[in-house]
Amino acid sequence: MRVLVTGAGGFIGRHLTRVLLERGTLAGPGGTPSAVTELILVDRAPFDGLCSEQVEVAALTGDLRDDSFLARVMGDGVDSLFHLAATLTIDAETDLDTGWAVNLHLPLRLLEACRRLKSGTRFVYASSIAVFGGELPDRVSDNQVQTPQTSYGTAKSVTELLINDYSRHGFVDGRALRLPIVLIRPGGPTQAVSDRLASLVREPLSGRPAVSPVSGATRFPVASVQQIARNLVRLHDVPASVFGSSRAVNQPGLTVSVDDMVAALGRVARPEAAGRVGIDPVAAIQAVVDGWPTEFVTTVNLNPPLQPDPDFDTIVRQYLADHPPA
Repeated sequence: MRVLVTGAGGFIGRHLTRVLLERGTLAGPGGTPSAVTELILVDRAPFDGLCSEQVEVAALTGDLRDDSFLARVMGDGVDSLFHLAATLTIDAETDLDTGWAVNLHLPLRLLEACRRLKSGTRFVYASSIAVFGGELPDRVSDNQVQTPQTSYGTAKSVTELLINDYSRHGFVDGRALRLPIVLIRPGGPTQAVSDRLASLVREPLSGRPAVSPVSGATRFPVASVQQIARNLVRLHDVPASVFGSSRAVNQPGLTVSVDDMVAALGRVARPEAAGRVGIDPVAAIQAVVDGWPTEFVTTVNLNPPLQPDPDFDTIVRQYLADHPPA
């Protein structure tokens, strides 16, 4: 099988690549496991691709909005495509041109490439909790009416509709996993809202202070990157018959507050780590997070069902296992 991962150098992309190489197989056109023989990893920024003795791995740097690069990457077609590349919420709000180009026009280009090549690609898309917004019930399931409150969420919502339609025509076999906040990205802080929240654990574990841009009582759903990577592959492998009128499902989230995160930090690490977290809400960020669902669940009948992480202590322990503090 020839498998393409976009955004492969990113946080989720690196974990997904590891899962794909460890497994070595994906469901083929008939649903039976088939060996991954070629893995094409693509990102706009240079990155180090993982190596494998069993799989031919190509790590390519370039912009898929460029016709020649897109043609090079797609070749005669790919059996499976995991589309993770995106410009995140704050960037998409402040730079609409780039936001639409990356978050809306790029997935359409990929879907069109699959249609032209007639390769029957399984198209797995990383969608987002941001497709929901406005006045929401506490518990949001897959079929909640979508009223996104950001340009990022709007692009994700439109792409879900495109995947439904391209799947209806048989151009791709699409499926989308709506992600809550994915934790905990290593490295330096960014301006992404999700990373501002992740930094409340990452920075104190490294001995640095962190300030929450939302109130301590603010609740939101989260998931570990390990859980997301496993479930993207799992969603790839399920038969199309499990989906109803929509090819998108929610990744069930573990609902936590900032206060819960800080308490877990104190239990798993040391009390002084929790003491490095301050609270100073930023109105624009508080408004974004307040517009998200509080509880994020799915009713799509997968067997076994998608599960949230068991608790936030486990997420912190997983991060420490991968990134022990100096």
